Amino acid sequence: MARPRTALGSWGTVRVVGQVQESPERWQQVPAGTKATRWRARTKVRDLDGRLRDVERYAATRAKAEAALKAALSERTAPRNSSTLGTETSLTKAGEVWLRQIRRAESGLAASTVAQYEAAWQRHVKDSSLARMTLREANRVPPVRTFLEGVADVHGSGSAKTARTVVSLVLGMAVRDGLFDVNAARQVRTPKASASVAIPPKASPRTVALAAAGIDPSEATRDTSRALTPTERAYLLTLAATDEAAKRADVADLARYMAGTGVRISEALAQAWADVDLRAGTVYVRGTKTDASRRTLSLPPWLIEVLRTRRQAMPRAVLVFPSPKTGGVRDRRNAARHLRALLDTAGLPWATPHSLRRTVASMIDEAGLPIALAANQLGHADPAMTARVYLGRKGDTSRAAAVL
Repeated sequence: MARPRTALGSWGTVRVVGQVQESPERWQQVPAGTKATRWRARTKVRDLDGRLRDVERYAATRAKAEAALKAALSERTAPRNSSTLGTETSLTKAGEVWLRQIRRAESGLAASTVAQYEAAWQRHVKDSSLARMTLREANRVPPVRTFLEGVADVHGSGSAKTARTVVSLVLGMAVRDGLFDVNAARQVRTPKASASVAIPPKASPRTVALAAAGIDPSEATRDTSRALTPTERAYLLTLAATDEAAKRADVADLARYMAGTGVRISEALAQAWADVDLRAGTVYVRGTKTDASRRTLSLPPWLIEVLRTRRQAMPRAVLVFPSPKTGGVRDRRNAARHLRALLDTAGLPWATPHSLRRTVASMIDEAGLPIALAANQLGHADPAMTARVYLGRKGDTSRAAAVL
């Protein structure tokens, strides 16, 4: 019967022999009755690539040679599982390695997904107490649970869910590299925010939901002058891709479409598949306000993939975002209400669906592109109106100071 193969990362029998020096370059096993000059301890190790390799150590005594070999074997296998990670690597460092991996083409992730994961890492994990722990310390249920409870209490359960996903992906990388057998983040349920916010009498359902998420309803006053920051936008897109409530209400793709085009919610709900060219990566928007509102927009690559997936899931639909019940034009107020719920979950209770449109204008402006381009994107006839209403006056006068 064939001898069983040595398991990966393990070794066979350790053999220790005494040696004497026959010449400056040659040692031989000590003859019987002769005192050994040195001792050699040797074994065969089966490395993680499946190959057997000799490992040997030398010392003046048998015991020291055997101890030196065992120490070498321990050092060889402890960090065996990753060229970049060890159990004492900080979660912050591991997160950087993970981000580099998901940015690579072979990860198979869309650029938008990578950006969204990066935003979630920056927003919730990077500067946390959990990130300052080593992987060995962090890969335990108590610290992961405590971390997620803190995120839930400050940002809401939706944010805690996203943070759990990111931590789980980082720890999952360590598990795949062989550092651990179990991913602790997968053993922890996403916590809900503690009900520490007072709920006024006869509160609206939204106020109750905000309080349950740990958000003071007084902070939910709409602010139509603000746009989402890049981090807030990326996090919202991440949440839209994973939030079950948004998927059930069929607003996950709607939110991403509005964030990637800047169209009005009414324009998005009226968008027909006949006016979407996924090969060319364009969409014709049949706006009704002015001639300028009828426009052809180029779609960002990540949004093309979102729409392509959506088209495959609904091949017979006429509208891109039809009513889930009738298949016709969806009720605008109903869609806006579900979008507001998604914004609340993302910790943006001040925002409205129209904030996505303002964000597109701000991104174009902050990239240094002409205001006329922002006006064309939004479907405005007058670029001055785009600058006045959507961009506002800038507070930074440094460029003027440089001239003066």
